[in-house]
Amino acid sequence: MRTTTPPARPPAAGHPATCPEPRAPEAGRAPEPASVQALFRTALVRDGRGLRLGLTAAAFMVHQLCEALVPILVGVVIDRALAPSDGPALLGWLTVLAGVFTLLSLSYQRASAAMVTVYGHGEQALRLRTMARLLDPRSLRRQPGAGEALSLVSSDTYRVAGVSWSVVQQASTVTAILTASVVLLLISLPLGAGVIAGTVLVLLVMRRISMPLEARGLAEQSSAARAGDVATDMITGLRVVTGMNAHAEAARRYRVASQASRRGAVAAARSVLTYSCVSLLLSGLFLAVLATVSGYLALDGGITIGQLVTVLGLAQYLQGSLAHVGTFASNWLHKRASARRLSDLINEPPLIGAAPGPGDGRPEKPADATAPALLWHPPGHDEPVRLERGELVGVVPGRPSSARDIGDRLGYRVPLARGELLVSGVDAVELGPERVRELIAAPPHHGAVFSGTLRSNLVPPGSDPDPAVLRATMLDDVIEDIGGDGSDVGERGRKLSGGQRQRLLMARALHSGAEVVVLDEPTTAVDPATEQRIAEGLRALPTTTLLVTTSGILLSGCDRVVDLSAEADNTVVIGPDAVPGPASADAPHTPSGPAPTDAPHPASGTAPADAPDAASDDASGAASAGAPDTASGTAPAADRPERPDRPEPNGVPR
Repeated sequence: MRTTTPPARPPAAGHPATCPEPRAPEAGRAPEPASVQALFRTALVRDGRGLRLGLTAAAFMVHQLCEALVPILVGVVIDRALAPSDGPALLGWLTVLAGVFTLLSLSYQRASAAMVTVYGHGEQALRLRTMARLLDPRSLRRQPGAGEALSLVSSDTYRVAGVSWSVVQQASTVTAILTASVVLLLISLPLGAGVIAGTVLVLLVMRRISMPLEARGLAEQSSAARAGDVATDMITGLRVVTGMNAHAEAARRYRVASQASRRGAVAAARSVLTYSCVSLLLSGLFLAVLATVSGYLALDGGITIGQLVTVLGLAQYLQGSLAHVGTFASNWLHKRASARRLSDLINEPPLIGAAPGPGDGRPEKPADATAPALLWHPPGHDEPVRLERGELVGVVPGRPSSARDIGDRLGYRVPLARGELLVSGVDAVELGPERVRELIAAPPHHGAVFSGTLRSNLVPPGSDPDPAVLRATMLDDVIEDIGGDGSDVGERGRKLSGGQRQRLLMARALHSGAEVVVLDEPTTAVDPATEQRIAEGLRALPTTTLLVTTSGILLSGCDRVVDLSAEADNTVVIGPDAVPGPASADAPHTPSGPAPTDAPHPASGTAPADAPDAASDDASGAASAGAPDTASGTAPAADRPERPDRPEPNGVPR
């Protein structure tokens, strides 16, 4: 067998020899702590909402004042116009009553319109803050699941923002009670004192009853979030569930989670209904006593007929206000439960430490034009992985599962030690995760394809795809097959096969504009013929690329291959002529790690292009991991003896 020098790749056009000077990104700072009170302030007064909220509350208070004036004016009309049969007085008081109704209607309409603005902007501010924490480059030590995250961003922010409605409604309710109390005190001192005493009594009793509501509301929201997590996972992995014939188990898990959510919701609803019933009962009893006492006063001549009508009208009007007073505590406690959940998320400690900024006394280190584009010291290995500008380097993980860890480390999604990863000579810890991810595109293996067109999943709006990248990743075939890049790919890319989605994700990474692109097993669902063409296409691109793979086809197109299996610590240089594709009868073994103990070697065949990603990954990874001879990870591939009893990578027999 012969080895030849790999042909030169095109120059790395568009990739400067130096990276921009490091900076301390805003996102790298420690997030501002968010207490429950701070979240309420965000919903109420931030960004100038305090003044608008105050004016809106005043308008609602005017509305309630006008409503309280209606029974008062009716009593006045009876005493001063109807009883003495005074026509001009009747006309005058009816005109005043019409003016009150007009002001009542206009104040409510304008206040409601302004309140929608205050509430909407407050909810948006809370959602932006919650999303910023979920998308923080430094990540979270406890990352919430998809369902829990959706619940936090939607229902919890909705409840907390609703505190603005609570403020104006409760202020207007208090205005109504005070207005009625003053009028009743003027009519009869015992009646007015009774209204005030009854209001205080209702508040104290209902406060005592409402104490368990916060805990039950928190339990209800947590159980609903867990059910949402299970539902999201099942929908996301529906193809895998179908392939494993695991419908019964998936349904059982969701049934258990939904039943727990139902029990929490029913318990919370029963508590709220019981609370409301007690509130209505207390207010009804109190108002019945008030009406009875006022009737006796009218019979004794203590109050006039008009005043009796006013008292009864105010009693009926106050029934709703007193019932609302009884819900003040439960309203705030439910919002506090959601605010506590948001506060716990925002205050969750970051997974990755903050990047040192210019204000910490440490000078910024400029990029080194002579340094490699990437220099990574894998934990447990003596030799670093070195990637020069314009190179295509393959990295063979010790186990297929190790590829995920490599992608996370190079993408700075997990904490790194100082000196472990250097980008153009600058420590990644100094740069911070946000800047590192601008320079290194290392998308996860199971990337997301979003609803919309193929083009919108590939490049930002207003940008054009690079034809060279489309050819290299064989995405041009996909575009032709689906009818153009403007065609819809369906929810989560369901209209694309597994291999087509992988080609789209690969092309998206190469369009990122990053100086280094890291691809994690990018062709596990692609057939060997297409994979061979992709290997040749990647080699023809000027992009600085690192391939984390056990595929012999992809490794055959690399300038160099670094074996990170347990037995190898050195770099092995492999040329494309030294390692032919799997179809070659005399193909030598390519470096790779030992086969996983729980994955048998398939006899033959590769994963079909439309197979689910997870299943394709397992089949291809198991076959690839067992392909090479791992007895000597440091020997050149061309010098290794043939092992006809073992399959080539991707399951293609010799």
